[in-house]
Amino acid sequence: MFEIRAAKADDAPEACELIRRSIRELCREDHENDPIALEGWLANKTEKNVRIWFAQLGHYSFAAEQDGKIVGVATLAGNGEVMLLYVLPEARFQGVSKALLDTMEDKAKQLRLDHCSLTSTLTARQFYLDRGYELLLADDDEDDGLGLDAPVSMTKKL
Repeated sequence: MFEIRAAKADDAPEACELIRRSIRELCREDHENDPIALEGWLANKTEKNVRIWFAQLGHYSFAAEQDGKIVGVATLAGNGEVMLLYVLPEARFQGVSKALLDTMEDKAKQLRLDHCSLTSTLTARQFYLDRGYELLLADDDEDDGLGLDAPVSMTKKL
């Protein structure tokens, strides 16, 4: 079983590798193994940036930990925007993403926010729809400049 805790700046090396693996291995529907698209997506996924994201004031970052290993990470901005939510490939379908999303939604409620919003990949879209998120923009075939299908904005009333 895993536990959810606040993510710390010291988690950055492990969390960064988790995020990069999740994108490379789980988000193939989005990047289609195109090296240019993948390089663009991973460009800002560095230990330095993850450390900054986890320490950013007004943001709330969480780690799912199992047996001393981080198996998922998530960050919620103070305005209710889900900034990131990634799991290790081997932790997929074990409830980690759902628990992290629930934790962020609970934090948003504590902040007295009335909704959470996010931008979803193709890979995660059904996950969010199944948890009550609704599309804000039409799902079209526009390109986002990285060779990926256009991300779709979603929202959920709390």
